[in-house]
Amino acid sequence: MGADAVRTRGRITLGIIDDFAILLESLRVWLERNAPDLDVVVCASTFRDFAMDPSFPPDVTLIGELRHESTTIASRIKACVAAGSQVVIVADDRSVDHHQALQAGAAEALPRKTPMLEIVQAIRRASQRQLPTVRRSVPLERPRLSPGERQALTYYVQGYSTQQVATAMNVKYETAKTFLRRVRQKYAAVDRAAGKRADLIVRATEDGIL
Repeated sequence: MGADAVRTRGRITLGIIDDFAILLESLRVWLERNAPDLDVVVCASTFRDFAMDPSFPPDVTLIGELRHESTTIASRIKACVAAGSQVVIVADDRSVDHHQALQAGAAEALPRKTPMLEIVQAIRRASQRQLPTVRRSVPLERPRLSPGERQALTYYVQGYSTQQVATAMNVKYETAKTFLRRVRQKYAAVDRAAGKRADLIVRATEDGIL
């Protein structure tokens, strides 16, 4: 089997987030040359740019150092996993609590100095748990969400079930369900896809909710 066949069959889509631009580029180039089964579809220095990319969510998301992000590492991991992208953390314990990252849903958490071949193996292992990908539509207008709707959306895009949203908000299940239904209706009214959780993750990122 030729190299081209290897590159076009059974490839794992990969997204990389790191606020060090030079490292992003070096990772992309190294992977292209040494891991033909991995297809780097998006590189970004902020989670917002990453989630708004048309390639979101990739099969696996590699998260490195994000020192200037306002959102927590747990919320970023939960958002990726909820959208169908498995997460591999590559960062020092000083900047990212590895135990917390794993509790939030990361497939693996590795030190910053982990050899690239080991990182590639971690990406391949994580990809075995991949979910279907969903692409976003172009946003047009921001809907007016009530405080309850906004709070329900915030929990939901972090991977909470509707029942867990209700519990976190201390409301009945039907109330939480109504909040989420109204969120979807309001986004649909301004022609912004919101039918699936992955769509809502993108909407929440675009609107500064996540």
